[in-house]
Amino acid sequence: WKISHGFSQHFAGSVHWFVYNKCKKRMLKEILDYKPDLIISNQCMFTEAISKLLKKNNLSIPFMIAVIDLVKPPHVWRDKNAEILFLPTEEVQQEYLKLGFRKEQLIVTGFPISEDITKRKEPKRVEKTTNLLMVNPSINLRKNVKFLSEAARLDGVNIDFVCGQDERLLKKLTKLKQQGKLPGNVKIYGYIQNMDEMLASAHLLLTKAGPNMLLEGTRSGTPVVVTDHIPGQEAHNYEYITENGYGEKCENPKKIHALLKEMLEPSNLQRYFDNLTTSKYNDGAEPIAKSIALRLAPSSKKYDKN
Repeated sequence: WKISHGFSQHFAGSVHWFVYNKCKKRMLKEILDYKPDLIISNQCMFTEAISKLLKKNNLSIPFMIAVIDLVKPPHVWRDKNAEILFLPTEEVQQEYLKLGFRKEQLIVTGFPISEDITKRKEPKRVEKTTNLLMVNPSINLRKNVKFLSEAARLDGVNIDFVCGQDERLLKKLTKLKQQGKLPGNVKIYGYIQNMDEMLASAHLLLTKAGPNMLLEGTRSGTPVVVTDHIPGQEAHNYEYITENGYGEKCENPKKIHALLKEMLEPSNLQRYFDNLTTSKYNDGAEPIAKSIALRLAPSSKKYDKN
C-alpha cells in the first residue's frame, strides 16, 4: 500500500488514466441503469474517472467528492471538475485554495462518522476503575499482542480489546486468555455492534490511525493513543490527535506502558478530558447530508443524456 500510495502522489494523472480506462464501460452502464440524481465519491481513486466519464458522455449529473482522509489527503482527491468537495478540516481547505480550487467549491464539514456516537460536551470523569479500550491497535499481530501484554501490567485498569473482523487476532488472544496468559481484567471481543457504548464507558482509547476510529474517539470525549498506521495516507493522521491535545502517539509496544501510566495520572487525564469537550471535525455526516439535500431540492427531474 505504501508503494501504491507513493506512486499516486507523484503520478496522480497516470492513476486516474488507468482507473478510467479500466472501469469506464462498467461505470457508464451502472450510471445509465441506475439514473442517479447526484453522484458523490468517497473513494479517492475514482474521482477524476467519474468526472471524465460524465463529461465525455454529456451526462449532466451533479458530481461531488467527500474527502475522507484527515491530514494531508493524497493528491488523487484533487479534482477541480467536481461541483463540491466536502473537506475534513480548514487546513485542507487552505491547501486546496492555494492549488487553485474555487472557494465556492470547498465546504468544510468535518469528517462523517456514525451519528450513534454521542457528541461529548462535558468532560468525562473516572469514578472508580479506569477503563481502557483497545481497538485493533496495530496491523501487525505480534505488535497487537505486545501492546495488550504491556497495557495489562497497569494497576487498577479494566481492558476491553476489540479485534473487529480480524479472526486471526481473535483466535490468538482467545487462546492466550484460555491459557491464563492474560489477566482477569482483560476481555476479548471480535466484531461488535455497540461501539458507542464501549466508547461512552472508556477513559482511554488505543487504536491505529484510521480516521473513523480516531474521530469516533474524540467525538465521544475519549483521549486517544495512536499506536500504528497504514503506510501512506494514514501516516500524518496522528497530528490531529497530538496537535489538538486529544492524546498521544506511541507505535512502540516497549514504550506504551510508561506512556499510559503517565497519561492516566489524574491531572493529565483530566486535561485530555477537558480538551475533548471542544473537539472539532468529528460531526461531518449531517452537514454533508444537508448540502446534498439542498442541491437536490430545486428539482427532482432525472438527468438527460444529450
